[in-house]
Amino acid sequence: MSESLNSARVLLLGPAGAGKSSFLNSIRSVMLKRITHKSVSGAGAPDHLKKLKSSSIRAERGGHVTSLTLCEVIPLGEEEATGLSIPDARAVIKGHVPEGYRFQQGTPFSSQTIGYRAEPGIKDKIHCVLFFLDARKVTTYSDYLQKKIRILQAELHDLDVPQIVLLTHVDQVCHAVQEDVKYVYSSRTVKDKVQKAAEFVGIPVSFVLPVKNYASELSTNCNSDILLLSAVHIILQAVDDTLDDQCV
Repeated sequence: MSESLNSARVLLLGPAGAGKSSFLNSIRSVMLKRITHKSVSGAGAPDHLKKLKSSSIRAERGGHVTSLTLCEVIPLGEEEATGLSIPDARAVIKGHVPEGYRFQQGTPFSSQTIGYRAEPGIKDKIHCVLFFLDARKVTTYSDYLQKKIRILQAELHDLDVPQIVLLTHVDQVCHAVQEDVKYVYSSRTVKDKVQKAAEFVGIPVSFVLPVKNYASELSTNCNSDILLLSAVHIILQAVDDTLDDQCV
């Protein structure tokens, strides 16, 4: 691999409401040491969330760019012919889709699409995929969503792209964690939800990370920051390990 890489491009994938944009805002909040609200997701989301949007994470306001870039796309649908299609996801992961491309339902991105990047470099490709699942819904998600995620998972394996599941809203399934997020790893309820998420996606439990995004808080707190930064650390380690193996 002759190209250098200054920032890992991490793609956020998951159904609507699973916490993708909230995670982006939460990481920004950790860095800025105050709550930020730059993206809105869910039903009625603005046009910019229908596009491929890459956000560099800065260490502080106006500060240097860190080695993490979070990439947003439209949600994965829970029913057939809804949400991000597998061909579109594949094209994004391989680096063929240009920044700002607006996804069109029923019209998959292809080599004939305006802006198609025929020979993407390492800086254009996705280096890690985060699958977001809501701990409150992990046992009720549709079979179609599971099938789509597992198809993508198999393709990521073939492409040597690391994948991690972020299990969100863990504070909403356990009162102790709601009171203090430091109990997240000692909670039997959260442990069960993590196991269910691993089974749903079909990956080892060690690849499922419970996180609590900032939602209604007015200020950041240390324990939530630690959990979020721990996830970022694991993500960057996975990218580093994968790229290191590819350079051997």
